[in-house]
Order: sequence, then structure tokens, then C-alpha cells
Amino acid sequence: MFSPTVLAMVLFQMAGSDVMAQELDAPPRPDWSRPCTVLNGPWRFDFDPKDVGEKENWLHSHTFTKTIIVPYPWQSELSGIGDVEYQGVAWYQYDITVPKDIVNRRVFLVFGAVDYHAKVWVGDTLVAEHEGGYIPFEAEITDLVRPGQSAQVTVRAYDVTDPETPTGKQTGWYTRTGGIWQTPYLEYRGLSYIRKAHITPDIDKEQATFDCEIEAREAGSYTVAVHAVLGSIHLRSKKTVTCQRGLNKVQVVLPVRNPSLWSPDSPSLYETRLTLLRGETTVDEVETYFGMRKVGRGVYGGSGHEYILLNNKPIYLRGALHQSFNPKGVYTHPDDDYIRNDYAKAKEFGLNFIRIHIKIDEPRALYWADRLGILLMCDMPNYAKNTPLARKRWEDMLRAAIDRDYNHPSIFAWCDFNETWGIGDGGYSPETQQWVRDMYRLTKELDPTRLAEDNSPCLYDHTETDINSWHFYIDRYESAAKHIADVVEKTFPGSEFNYAKGWKQGTAPLINSEYGGVGAGSGDRDISWVFLFLTNLLRKYDKINGYVYTELEDIEWEHNGFMNYDRSPKEFGYPAGITLAQLQHDEFPVLDCPPYQRVEANTRVRIPVLLSHWSERKGLKVRMFVDGTTVNGLPWSNAIHPVEWDVDAKPFAVTPVNVYEFDLPGANGILNVVAEVLLNGQRCAANYCVIDARGGGEWFRPDEYAATFPVNAFSNYGFDDMPVMADDCPGKIAGFKAGFFEYQLRLPRGLKANEIKGCRLVVEAGSKADAERLDWPARRHPQDCPQTDGKTWPTDLTLSLNGVPIKQVTLGSDYADARGVLSHAAHRDHGSHGELLDIPIEGEAFAALQKALRTTSHAVTLRFEIKPDAANAGGLALYGNNMGAFPSDPALVFQLVPGVEKPEAPAKVLAAKGLPFDTIIQRGPKGHLWRFTTDDPGPNWNRPDFDDKAWKTGRSGFGTPETPGARVGTIWKTNDIWLRTEMTIPKPSRGKKIFLDLHHDEDAEIFVNGALLIAKPGHVSEYERIIMTPEQMALFKANNLIAVHCRQTRGGQFIDLGLRVRK
Repeated sequence: MFSPTVLAMVLFQMAGSDVMAQELDAPPRPDWSRPCTVLNGPWRFDFDPKDVGEKENWLHSHTFTKTIIVPYPWQSELSGIGDVEYQGVAWYQYDITVPKDIVNRRVFLVFGAVDYHAKVWVGDTLVAEHEGGYIPFEAEITDLVRPGQSAQVTVRAYDVTDPETPTGKQTGWYTRTGGIWQTPYLEYRGLSYIRKAHITPDIDKEQATFDCEIEAREAGSYTVAVHAVLGSIHLRSKKTVTCQRGLNKVQVVLPVRNPSLWSPDSPSLYETRLTLLRGETTVDEVETYFGMRKVGRGVYGGSGHEYILLNNKPIYLRGALHQSFNPKGVYTHPDDDYIRNDYAKAKEFGLNFIRIHIKIDEPRALYWADRLGILLMCDMPNYAKNTPLARKRWEDMLRAAIDRDYNHPSIFAWCDFNETWGIGDGGYSPETQQWVRDMYRLTKELDPTRLAEDNSPCLYDHTETDINSWHFYIDRYESAAKHIADVVEKTFPGSEFNYAKGWKQGTAPLINSEYGGVGAGSGDRDISWVFLFLTNLLRKYDKINGYVYTELEDIEWEHNGFMNYDRSPKEFGYPAGITLAQLQHDEFPVLDCPPYQRVEANTRVRIPVLLSHWSERKGLKVRMFVDGTTVNGLPWSNAIHPVEWDVDAKPFAVTPVNVYEFDLPGANGILNVVAEVLLNGQRCAANYCVIDARGGGEWFRPDEYAATFPVNAFSNYGFDDMPVMADDCPGKIAGFKAGFFEYQLRLPRGLKANEIKGCRLVVEAGSKADAERLDWPARRHPQDCPQTDGKTWPTDLTLSLNGVPIKQVTLGSDYADARGVLSHAAHRDHGSHGELLDIPIEGEAFAALQKALRTTSHAVTLRFEIKPDAANAGGLALYGNNMGAFPSDPALVFQLVPGVEKPEAPAKVLAAKGLPFDTIIQRGPKGHLWRFTTDDPGPNWNRPDFDDKAWKTGRSGFGTPETPGARVGTIWKTNDIWLRTEMTIPKPSRGKKIFLDLHHDEDAEIFVNGALLIAKPGHVSEYERIIMTPEQMALFKANNLIAVHCRQTRGGQFIDLGLRVRK
């Protein structure tokens, strides 16, 4: 309806950059828009590390040496500065001009946000001093500027990420933001003007209330007129009041009959103009908008628990965490399309809800959520040091944030704090808990129209809240299923669970506010599988009102998003065309079974099916079918038929539907059991689980003989580095760059050259990337195995038999996604898989094979090689029957002449070499026997002459089973554990390379013969292989005492190590 007037527009392109900067014709405040001049663009700039700028009068005497592109923080690439290390003072300077046609207007200089402390001068006059990195501030400069004439604006910004200031995840997590990071602009207001208006919709009374503040230049009669438009509907209301000079409050009620309600499915916005009049003369206008919607909580339809309600009906919150960082602008969105794309992608993924995480975002970001229909929970940024000053600063920020963003219909909840660490240092004392409760009540007082949460907890420590939420990060199905069931069982009024000591649950609805299988420190890995089964588990319980998956996009070194950090797409690899949106629909078919089951062929399979039905739709159907093929390529659907059920389910509840039962035929292979919800005959939602059928007799057709061989049974290898292979899961072997694996097989005597018509090689193979596919290679992790995306890493594989080439094929990449289900089941290289090659052996290679079958040895040598001169020397990964996507070891498959009897004997692997090292200390639950104690042993405990006879003994892998990646042999639940063992290095291996495999949660110290070998702080969720330096190797003797100390503070706990020596 209304088009805001923009009096100046600057379009520019950064010199030397292919990134277009922010489109500056976009109003900085679409929710509160007047004529303005946007001041984004090149500003003069310099750092002031010695803080001498004021003393040396940089206002006038300084020659600036740099140019910065505002509004991007100086740490960002888009700023043109890109200094991520500097903290301190920086100076900005810019020449402004008020357009000549600005008459009878008051001019305000507005800054969207400056992190953290700012002083602002116009000419020689200090017009503003402000602290607070997330909230806007302004100064009237009417008397300092003249229309058509220029004036100089100078800004001194100071930011050191002080722990007593709210900084969110700038502190200790991701790249900091300093200086101007939201749009500065000149705003032209009437001589008397509308300072603000809080718009409160009431769908029950069919009205919207405008609580306005009027800044009157002189006393007298003023009228506030409201004109709202939705399509062809025009709504009007006005109120005339007598104002005193200065600030006045006016309330205008706008009737909205038969309102068009705002919701994620229908984000109706009433475009609105507020006009301030004196008599019939307009003195000020503001353009805004509002949505008619209601947020609440309560019981519904006889439920025994409360729901979160939108427009008086339950809504299932399908959400994701959104840290709202980006690689080029850091905290500032690169442009308007970038913001829109984030929310459009969220909708595309099936989300109706975003939790903006520990950041007060730009107004335009909230605008796009309003416009596109995304509900928002908005977190307040936290401080790091809990002091009275920090609390005051935080409270000031809270008040300003709610005041600025009150009108956004997308915001349904405020979250005051995130996790206990977000409440600052010093622990969560009873006094701090009382203060957090007070801040929750203050939030409700400032905004009674929305829900509020005291603390989104990871340590089960709510105080008083509208939302009873909790967090978990678990990547094992069994542990996650037990955890979620326990949470649901313990959630009821009066329960002490999930609340701090001395506090109890009320009736607040239960949601999960963070979950995932890939936590912040879990490496660059696939999320498809854990997202699938964790979401299925959450949807099983109608007491759970929604979830927040971590997260919408990766951020720097944290890799668990639906998108990469640069917003490029990831591939999920779900079968049968299943999409993320179909896994996140308000109708969801729950499969009450493990996501992966290894089942014997010729047995009966039962899959209980439920419907999570969070709507009032009628006429739904659930259809069940199978997808995939047997190992020898036959569709499972030939033997297992689909079924379809009509569903009569209770709205906003989880209802059992039926049990899908079928008999597995006598075949092997991966079978996907697919459930889809049909609405008007079309799929709206889907889910699946995997059956891995084994023991089905012959893997190939009756006229074929398969000579299979394990991938780890190679006779020789030619990679520079040691091949990558897990000793406790020998389903994959890999090498980097160029090299080869050779396998020697003795074929059975019953296989004769004249009785085979042909042969083919069947193998699952892919490339093997090192850091080439990592998005943040500066921070490596032992579990790095990036999810499939557009960043490919091809490799040229040459296959030969007895030295005769078979074929060269280019393998597309080092893949990892849901197709690699066997790797997910093995908890190794999560989702890793290759391409299934089925290559005929023809011509000279087939002749060489026949020649070998005529010899007495019946031996063949297969070589899988990445040649040094290959166009794509991208390494090689070979997969066996326990990893990847194809449940078979590599095989030579012989097609037999009709009538020939198939040999019964298997092929024999010759000269299997294995990896070239001796295992000195075996890791894992069936590994080494250690002496240990959980009581402080005192001094010298790590020395060889210390007496540890009173210590207990236990198998390696000390910790708790629910710890991510833990392989527990001995339970450990105390804060500290000390381990000791003796070991001998075999004489032939002395002086050779030593490899340490270390898995620690949390801080670990390893000693050799009383000397510190290595100290590793923090935690990992997989074994990290560490090659000993010459200095570290010098600590080892023939006979050695290994001593370990691990310290645990919170969350999971685990310590284990393995030691190997090169042969």
C-alpha cells in the first residue's frame, strides 16, 4: 500500500571484491519508517590502539589512512578491513548532507547499533554518548545541519568484548563484532512527531490497540489517525487529545472486524500509516504494519497438559537454532536478499519457527520473518562475568530490545538466558536464581502479550518460566530414546525435574529448545541420520510441543546446520524422494522402532506406526511401502507389497495407526521402509527406517559365483601415509592422494576358464579427502567427514587384474549422507559411502583372468590405484559389508556357463598384509587392562616407582555410555580419574614412529615415565590420532610407565587411549 520515501540511496561495489554490498535503498526500519537518508557506504577509518584520538583532536587534525564500508563490523570481509584480532578504539568519519527540500523538519542522527561504546560528534559538537552493542541510539542534530549543506560526523567506537558486557557468542565462540554494525541514517521528523507506538492486537475483541508517544513541540490539540490496509480492506480510527509540551501518551483503538489472522501458514500483515495532525494539517507520518495474532499457553480439547497456543489453537513448533552469523559480514547480513533467503530456506526445510540465538538481530531480519511467516523466539545476549554492573547492562539491553521489537508479529517468545554458562561465572547460586526469576517477571511486565523463558537450560535448572524446555546432544539411538522417554515421564506439575534445587514445575508446556547428534565440538560431519531418528523420537510424544534443531546453518567451526555456513546446500540422501520438509510437517508418521535394524532373512518384520497429528485436518491416509534393492539388484517391492490405512486421529495428539508387517525373503540388502502421510492423495509428510537383511544365502544370482574379499585384507599398499582404517570396524580402508591397494585371491579349483562366460568387479569406492572438503580447516577434528555438498573431491581410479588394465573411472567425491547407513550404524566416518561400481572385465583383462584360471595357483591380483599423474589424485576409499551404503565386500562376480555347477568353496585371500604397526595398548571396551583410582593419589603418582597395588583394575574406555562417541569398558562417574599401566615396545619397533589415539572428555594429561607427554584441554567425541614428535618419542624407553589423569566438570565424561608403534 504505502511506499516509504527514501531521500538518498547509495549503491557501491567494494574495490577488489566481487561481493555486492548491502542494497541501501531498503529502509532500515520497515516496522517504523519515515523519510530518511541512509549513511551506509565508505567512511574514513582508523584504529586507535593507544587511545590517543581525543587527546590529539582526531576530529580535525587526523588524516585517516583507511576506508571502511559501513555498516559492516571491522572484523568482516565486507567492511574492507577484515581484522579479526584487533580490540580497542576505532574512529569513523563521514560527510553528511541534508537534502535541500527538507524544511520544517527535525533531523535525527540514528545508529542501529554500535558495538560497544560510542561517542558521536557532528562538527565540533558531541551529540551522543552511548553504551550497548545491540540497541539503537539517536541524537537530534537539527541545529547543527542546514539543508543542502554538508556536515562532518565523527564516531569513536570502543570494543574489547568486555566480560561484563552482553556479547553473546562473540565471547569464546565465534568471530567478534566491533564498531558500527547496523545502519546509521538521518531521519526527518515533524516539528512535533510520533516518538513510538506499541501495537497490541486482540483477536478475541477484534481490535488493535496503538499505545503512542507524542513529542509535542508546543502544547495544544493533536490528532493521531490510524489507517490500516489489507488488500481491498481499509480500516480507520483516530483520537484527538490535548498535549502538553514534551512527551505525551495517546491510545488509539482500531476495530478489526473478522480479522485476517497472522500465522506461519498465512502471514497476513495490515500495512499501516500513523498520522499526527494539528487540526487538518499533517505534522508527522510513520509507516508501519501489524499482524492480528495471539500467543498463549493452556490446555486444549481435554488434554492433560498445556500447549503453546497460536490464535487460540495448539501449534507444533518445528524450529531450528539460528545464530545469525555469516562468513562475509559476520554479525551484519550482507544484503536484504541474504536475510530473506535465510527465512525462505527455513520455510523450504519445513520449519515454522526460528530461535534467534543469543543475538538481538537487525530490524530487517525481523521484518522478513513477519513477511514470510516464521515464528521467532528471541534470545537476549549474555555476559560472561556475573557482576552488578553486568546485570544492569543486561537489564538495560532487555528493556531496549523489547521496546524496539514489540510490534513484530513473528516474535512469540523472549528467552532471557541461554544455558547456565550464559548467566555468567560463579555458578548458579540461589541468589542468582532469584535474580533470573525477577528478570523473567520483568520480561512479562514489559511484554505481557508473549511467552517468556527464564533460561533455556542444559543443566535442568529452570526457576519460573512460561516454557519448560530442555537441551540434549546425543548421537546414539538407544541413549536418545531412553533420555527422551525419561524427560516425558518426569514432566508433570510439582515435579522437581528440570528445575533448579528448591524450584518445581508448574504447568508450563514442554518443548525441546536445542537438540542434535552433532554438538559444537563434534567435527565437520553428516547430520542427516541423527536428525532423522532424533526427530522421530521427539514426535512420538504429544506432551512435547515442539523442538529446536541445532541448527539452521553451520557457523564457522560448528558443523551441524541444514545448510553450510555460506548458505550453500547440503545433500541429505534420503530415499524415495523424502525431503527435509516432509520430515518436518505438522502431520508426521512416527515409526516406533530403531532407525536401523540388522535382521536375518526369512524372518517377519513388524513396524508399529503412529501419527503425530498437529492439525484439525480430516481424510488423512498413511501409506507404507519398501524402497531399495537386494544386493544382486532385485527390487524389494517384488516381494513386499504396500499397504494404505485411513486415519481417524485425535487433533493435536499422537495416535497409534497400525503395524506394518511383512516377511523378509531369502535375500540380502538394504531395505528402506517408508511411511508417508497422504492429504488429498498427495504426500505431505514422510519418514523411513532401514532394515539390513543378512544371511539370505547366495548374494548373487544362481548362475553366478561371487569371490568376495574383505577390504582390510590387502596384500600391499602404496600410499605415502599410513592407510586409514578402524581396527574395531574393518569395513573401510582409505588412503590420501596417490597410491594403491592390492589384493591377492586364490580362486576355487572348481572355477574353470572354459566354464565362465564373463566376469565383473563389484565394489563400493569413493575418493578420500583430507582437509580439502572441510569448511573450516583451521579447526580439525578426529570425526571430520563432511556431509555431501557442492564441494566435490573427485579421484581417478585405475583398476587392473594381474597387471592388465580393466578400466579407469572417475569417482565423484568423498560422500557422507544418509545413504551411508552402514557407516552411521558403525559410528565411524558418519554417513561415509562411495559409488557402487559394477564393471565388466573384458578384453585383455578377461583373457588374463582366464589365463590365471588355467594355472595351478588359480591366483589373481587386483589393484585399485590412484596414479601420481592422474588428473584427479583425490585418494581412495574402499568399502566392505560393514560400512558405506552397500552391504557386501568387494567381489569378482563370475557368470557361469549354463549347467555348470557353482563352486562351493570361497575364494581365499593370500598374503593379507594389514597395517604396518604393532598395537602396544589396545583401546576400546575389550582392550587394555588398566589400574585406576578416583581418589586423589597424591604426589608422584605418575612415576614408575609409585606403588599402585591398592588401585582397582578395569578395561579401557572409562566413562559413561551416554557420552558422545564413548566406547565404555569401565564405568566412571566421579570428577577425576587416574590411570596407570606398564608397556614394552618390541625391539624391532624401538625408535620407530609412535601413534597415540586419544579420546578425552574433558581435560586429559598423559605422562610417560613421570614426564608430561601431552595435555589436551576440553573434549572431543572421537579418537584423535596424534603422531609423536621427536621430542615426545625421546621420553619412551624399552619399558615404560604410562599414566593418565582426566578431569570432568559437566556433561559427558570419557577417557581412553591406544598406543601403536610402526613396525
